[in-house]
Amino acid sequence: MKFSLLIGFVFSALYFSAQVIEKPTEVPQQEVLEQVEPPMEVQVNNVAMEAVGPRPASFPGGTDSLQAYLTTEIEAFIFRDTNEVFPFGEQVFVVFEVGVQGEIINPMIEMGYNALLDSAALNIVRNMPKWIPATNEVDEPVVSTNRLTLVFDLFLDEEGFEDGSEFEDSKNSSHWAGFEFGMQLNTNAFLSFDPNFASNPEWQNVPLKSSVFNLNLFAHKFRLFSDHFGLLTGYGFSFINTDYKAQYALQHDSTSVSAVLDNSQNFKRSSLYGAYITMPLMLEFSTGSSFKKAFYVNAGVLGGVRIYSHHRQTGTYENGDKFEWITRSKFNLNPFMLDACVRVGYGPVGAFVNYAMLSTFKTGTTVGQFPLRFGISLNIPQ
Repeated sequence: MKFSLLIGFVFSALYFSAQVIEKPTEVPQQEVLEQVEPPMEVQVNNVAMEAVGPRPASFPGGTDSLQAYLTTEIEAFIFRDTNEVFPFGEQVFVVFEVGVQGEIINPMIEMGYNALLDSAALNIVRNMPKWIPATNEVDEPVVSTNRLTLVFDLFLDEEGFEDGSEFEDSKNSSHWAGFEFGMQLNTNAFLSFDPNFASNPEWQNVPLKSSVFNLNLFAHKFRLFSDHFGLLTGYGFSFINTDYKAQYALQHDSTSVSAVLDNSQNFKRSSLYGAYITMPLMLEFSTGSSFKKAFYVNAGVLGGVRIYSHHRQTGTYENGDKFEWITRSKFNLNPFMLDACVRVGYGPVGAFVNYAMLSTFKTGTTVGQFPLRFGISLNIPQ
């Protein structure tokens, strides 16, 4: 599902009090104040401002910076703290003071919507950075009373946001769904990481011709502790091509499999191909809730079930004609795969390393082979 967000924090009223005061203006202590008639306003970048003395209080960087701050905070609240949808632009009016040091003083609800949004609005205002304080006629900083209107407006539909933008921050977005391309290197024993098969050189593969393509169709992350941690799972397909030395052909019976030297033809390639349905179970850490703007690390396991396999040999006859021989069989391949996985990256681009914890072939049918697979990943948000 595409997510689309129209955060309208329409600052329908960022007011600054019309009076310069030498001491703090008393703000009624009730939780909800009666709505007051707005004073005369001047429109600046869609923010209503009321002139106060020679210089009113202002957010550092001006109204554009204030708008960016509120956008970020409202987005974070909606997608971190609540699953609710607010399709009608629910508004919360907050009144607060800016002190002589620019500090935010005593934010209160002037007119609220409900307990959830009122609390969020107060937290957003309370955590604002220091403002530039208002000044009086002799340019001395003074306390000023100010008002903000925060609008929570969220649309979820299949087409995206009404303005055509696509919301990229989802607390359930994981970095697994997408495509992976890489190569593999056979090792001769579990955790040996030794690609040399001294006693069985026929099983030494050709890494540059041995490819891995993973199609990760679906992923979901279950939030743990905070937005930064999650447990992800999903499903996909893995297509693995292992190239052995060209002159070796695979032969097998019910209890064994072997690679036999065959010089009867001019062979160019000898490839074992397998396809698997896969399912990951990984812990993910990301530095932020934004899919496109976060570093991430995934670690866990990738399980799979073999659904297809064949052996393919290609070459040329003496007369120059090309041939391709394909033998469809199980070749005593292990029906399951179980890889230890580590994935790192930034946003949609990353790298993966998988190491087989199960041998390629069934135990006892031939020598152990534990491939190391690595490559790049292109992630798609879900």
